[in-house]
Amino acid sequence: MVGHPYGSDVTAGRWNLSNGANIVVVDMPSSHIDHDNDDVDNKIADWLKSNFTGKCCPGILFLHSLDSNLARDHMLIPSHLETFAKAFHNEFTVPSRVYIMPTSIVDPTLSSEILSQRLLQLNTVVEGLKGDGNRKWHASLFPGVFKGQPEMAWSVLLLLLKDMSQTQAEGSISPPIRPALERMSPQLPNDRLALKDFADLLFKEFREIGRNSDLDAITILGRTALELSLPGHPQNHLALSDLADLLLEQFKKEGTKGGSGEITTLKRAALECIPQNHPKRQTILLELDDCLYERFRREHAMADLEEIITLRRAVLELTPPPDRCRQLLNLANSLHEKFEKRRLVNDINEAVSLAIDALGLCCPGHPDYPLSQDHLATYLKAKVRTRDVRAHASDTSSSVPLDIKERVKHVFFEKAEKLPPRLLHTPTGVLCNRDAQLSHFEHSLQYKQLLSSTFPRGSQQLETEINDTISEFFGFTTLSHRWGVGEPLLRDIEGKRIYELGGTDGLAKLQDFCILALRHSFQWAWSDTCCIDKDSSAELQEAIGSMFSWYHRSSLTIVYLADVAGTGSLANSVWFKRGWTLQELLASETVFFYASDWSPYMNSDAANHKTDPALLEELCQATQIAEHHLRNFDPGMEDARSRLCWASHRRTTRPEDMAYSLFGIFGVQLPVLYGETSQNALGRLLAEIVSRSGDVSVLDWAGEESSFNSCFPANLVPYQAMRHIQLTSSDPAGREGLDFEKARKLYNDLARLPLARCVHRRIVLPSIVYRVTAVTQKVGSSDNPLRYTNHIRASRLMPLEVISAVNLDEGADKYILVRPWHPKSLRVRTGSDDDAIWNLLEQLEQPFNALLLERLLHNEYKRIACDCTITARVHGPASILDSEVLTLEVV
Repeated sequence: MVGHPYGSDVTAGRWNLSNGANIVVVDMPSSHIDHDNDDVDNKIADWLKSNFTGKCCPGILFLHSLDSNLARDHMLIPSHLETFAKAFHNEFTVPSRVYIMPTSIVDPTLSSEILSQRLLQLNTVVEGLKGDGNRKWHASLFPGVFKGQPEMAWSVLLLLLKDMSQTQAEGSISPPIRPALERMSPQLPNDRLALKDFADLLFKEFREIGRNSDLDAITILGRTALELSLPGHPQNHLALSDLADLLLEQFKKEGTKGGSGEITTLKRAALECIPQNHPKRQTILLELDDCLYERFRREHAMADLEEIITLRRAVLELTPPPDRCRQLLNLANSLHEKFEKRRLVNDINEAVSLAIDALGLCCPGHPDYPLSQDHLATYLKAKVRTRDVRAHASDTSSSVPLDIKERVKHVFFEKAEKLPPRLLHTPTGVLCNRDAQLSHFEHSLQYKQLLSSTFPRGSQQLETEINDTISEFFGFTTLSHRWGVGEPLLRDIEGKRIYELGGTDGLAKLQDFCILALRHSFQWAWSDTCCIDKDSSAELQEAIGSMFSWYHRSSLTIVYLADVAGTGSLANSVWFKRGWTLQELLASETVFFYASDWSPYMNSDAANHKTDPALLEELCQATQIAEHHLRNFDPGMEDARSRLCWASHRRTTRPEDMAYSLFGIFGVQLPVLYGETSQNALGRLLAEIVSRSGDVSVLDWAGEESSFNSCFPANLVPYQAMRHIQLTSSDPAGREGLDFEKARKLYNDLARLPLARCVHRRIVLPSIVYRVTAVTQKVGSSDNPLRYTNHIRASRLMPLEVISAVNLDEGADKYILVRPWHPKSLRVRTGSDDDAIWNLLEQLEQPFNALLLERLLHNEYKRIACDCTITARVHGPASILDSEVLTLEVV
């Protein structure tokens, strides 16, 4: 529905879809709050009653002109929306999905500052709609200003249709069928895939038109097409790559700050989506290479060059021998550039070898022949020049064999790959990249001692001495803290001495941290505020993926508790409520806690506060984490649900960071996709946990379900409750008369079940299935009339009661109760050991938390009644033997 505040008539158009449903676009009037609305309300209500006989799934597109100053009338939009809502009586579904689209005309009296201010006002109003006391709107602000561009109009329409489709799917609302509004259009399937195909078609057409003046509008349409992409769709790489190309065009035209980072991220995502043997894979590799190389030429980041080398190796593998000449030279050129930066002989040697190979692929007269000759000459000259310079060096170490220096440099870069790329030099307060770190070492006494070592060249003793010396020299301290006001970023301190700066509390904290690290005899320090280039998506991705490792490899982690006095309580600090600090605590082997005045917490003089008995006990109480995990934590999938419970009481500033902050704790490497929903980020993490471990304990929760998969929670809050079931004692006499062959078959059936896994958002779930045979309902109770009491009977289970916001249908054949299964639950049989079988029967006789599933089309299932715990128990030992064992697919 499109709202026009000054209109007075209701007009509409309908698109009949191939499945018998309709999409109806209604142009409806509203009114200002200072006019009589009764006439408008009656017109809308009368029109609805005369054209619809059943429920529909409506949405509202509200066009708001930025010429209006919402600061003077912030109730304008809510009043219009309420006008629409009042027209929908009980027989209709009240619209909840709303898209507010800002519009503007070219008005020279309105400056860009005023327009920006009004956009902020509009955003505040939209956010207020979500918490409206009378009605909860699912309101969204369209990320652009409509100035008559058709690209913008199609984008907002597609987004609104997607949201309405989601509402329809969640509410099982059938679209209306009404022989009115006879205007027809090409028929499309009513699903998200159709919207995606339509968005792709529009995007292609507008790109071909070449509307350069509306590049922003086409970009928004491209983002819309990408948002409509289905996970795992074989054409996703095209949407990602097309949007990246469009952003590249915009970047070249406007020089948008940070644009190159998003372009690179999209190309990386496209590369991850496309199969290894896809004919377009090489093209995307080359496009990503171009993006990274363009950025490397501007910023000279070694991380980009390393990735370029990796990409060029991959391209070389995909190129057939007759066409490899240029690819060989491209790889050789990147290795030469790396050599110029780091002076590693292996790099220039490989560049020479690749140039020789390229020369051997073409005959004299071929256009690539002189090119290969020129490259080879350049690399040989670089190699000889380096050797010549070293041979004639006049410093005191010129007589030292080159192999020692090269070996020291090689070991340094080998170890540096596992450390943060930037470290603060605590004696000077200067932020150093790896080249500067190496320079400090080469001017140190330790380096001179290595060069004069008496151990034989090439001996294991010399190798050990080099490794130990470099490891000791580059021992570093990490800071763990709660971000505060005025934290210094990379650009604030780059090329400066932090001890000579002043002005903010955050900078003072950084200075005190570095001085404290120096007092602990460490030359190097690292802080997450200023040692990461957050403008580089590649570096940010690497930092998040490496954070756990960096804290684990640090020699000391200093935890600064700005809100705790020397005698205060550790547990009261906000540090224990933040998401990222959990992995910092667990990863660090040695930790010192410091109060707000930088004095040791409780004046503890222990060499490691993790070994101080009193402090360790307080840590256990504050975190609810067992002592052995705090002292010696191993990342991985073991006891996954407990690890999720540790994080469930914590929060992050960016919602998706709650999932990203757990990557290191579970030892997973997943893409960091800022801008995705928190449910999607958590869903990807849980899918990885299930797929790698088969652990079904993460499915044991009660709360709000995720849009990623119905068996996953929308957030970590449901994991706060530890799932304990009161076990019952079994009667050994119950074994008498049991059919042991059936018991053995059940054991074998369960042993053959595969591990649970998640593929394309679908969980393949091995389970013991109990089919629901009867459902009866009783609506709510006096204290909560919005919940339903469902009495359920299922095969081989005792009758049970489910109190949920879900009102189950009495058609029981569509429901099943399942007990998710993990093979580790089986005790291993040895030979003719029948005790394992009896152990299984005793286990299955115990109460368990069941999942209630509803059967969908195509033999798929969806979990329902997620908001309550369903504890079930079998009738008795005999009923266990008839258990139905299946592997289900749950969406």
